[in-house]
Amino acid sequence: MYDEKRVAQLRPIRAALQGAGLPVVKMRKVNTIINALEMQIEDGGDSPEVNDLLIQALRKAVEFQLGPDQGRPILTAIARFAVAERKRRPDG
Repeated sequence: MYDEKRVAQLRPIRAALQGAGLPVVKMRKVNTIINALEMQIEDGGDSPEVNDLLIQALRKAVEFQLGPDQGRPILTAIARFAVAERKRRPDG
């Protein structure tokens, strides 16, 4: 069953990324990680450990492509998503 609510939580990350003005090639690299995360969570049969690694990779990709200052809006959106994901865990 497609988890619309969780997938929708990726929208602020995508929106912030769109506003960053990255060239298409660099945008594709970051979007690939977001797409992998979306595919991981879309049916709810995902691994928290894999999600954590994808979130970490997404942060690092944004920092590499934009730097921490210019990437701040995206990094903030990623942090909010990560908090929501942690809350889903039994130990969260």
